[in-house]
Amino acid sequence: MFTVGQLKDGVSGLLQGLDLNNVTGLNKALERAARTLVQKADIPEASAKQAITLYDEVYDYAAPTNIFGGSLIDFRPQGNSRNSNDYVYKKGIEQFDRTKALLPNGYMLTFENNKGVGIVRVASPKPTARVILDNMDVTTDWTAAGSASGLAKDETVYYNSPSSLRFTLTGSDTGTLTKAINQIDIDTYEDVCIGFLAIRTPSITNLTSISVRVGSSASAYDEVSDTDGFLGAFTVDEWLLVAFDFSGATSTGTPDWNAIDYVQIRVAHTGTITNFRVGGFWLALPSPHEMIYQTAAIFLRSGALSKTITDDTDEITLNDAAYNLYEHECAVTIAEQASGGNLDGVALGYKNKLKNELYPQYISDNPSEEIRSIGSYA
Repeated sequence: MFTVGQLKDGVSGLLQGLDLNNVTGLNKALERAARTLVQKADIPEASAKQAITLYDEVYDYAAPTNIFGGSLIDFRPQGNSRNSNDYVYKKGIEQFDRTKALLPNGYMLTFENNKGVGIVRVASPKPTARVILDNMDVTTDWTAAGSASGLAKDETVYYNSPSSLRFTLTGSDTGTLTKAINQIDIDTYEDVCIGFLAIRTPSITNLTSISVRVGSSASAYDEVSDTDGFLGAFTVDEWLLVAFDFSGATSTGTPDWNAIDYVQIRVAHTGTITNFRVGGFWLALPSPHEMIYQTAAIFLRSGALSKTITDDTDEITLNDAAYNLYEHECAVTIAEQASGGNLDGVALGYKNKLKNELYPQYISDNPSEEIRSIGSYA
């Protein structure tokens, strides 16, 4: 592969008379040219793959941090288990949300962004059906103890219709909700599953951690604790999922996963939290998948792709055809920057060559594989 140093030598040759040492923010210009390249053409080498583990009834996952916009190429199961009906549908946010539960096969995806955090929403019938320990929509058989009090059914604020459970955490302590559920045999989930608890908190300042206990009695259970949500830090006044990985659970006694009937939710806090809500607790098995997407991270160093240049020895993951485009794109980008947008005849010639010759030829030989959104547009 070519290196950044070799790229600079090539661009110097294209821009005779321009000393690249005098170009302000040279590496930034090369990075900008990489983004322009990926914007204009779908480059096979400018793609990446990221593992994503799906869970039943969990729709929001962290999007790759280096994805170029929402440029999705494919979404598929890991291994060799894909079948002919595993189509991938990319939809708008509203259409996805209305139809996510109706998908008969394959995968439906959409992209969102929340406070700078990219989210890919995925619906699929592929993951094994979850085991619902409790919908947490009625107070029946739930006991609030410790610093938790005022347990009530809430029919106006809920994660799943028709209701959630609301309670208050007082002082600085740990509040608990405990229930003896109908006994279930889920031994295949032991040491493998992820527990998901839907919560909504009016305060993150006073919220320390959340723990769950699942077992065959109050003296025989597995416990997992977490200090953030599935997608990151706890957030205020938003329903979010907290994930509990039971592969790292701490056991008390000898819990029998053939006869699970004990559930406890434990909320540790440093101050009073009024109207803390929970909206369902279930266990789900992992379903390993992978996502292929377009990226401007074409710089390779120590085996890791990056959108930014670290050193002249960084390698560029483009083959000859794409590299030729990139070299000319860098020349035009640097010339535009150095001249304040007033290109001379040479640089203007390169720009026209890219537009009229190089890009059309490359795109005809390398048609886009990006999955486009389906839906209605104004």
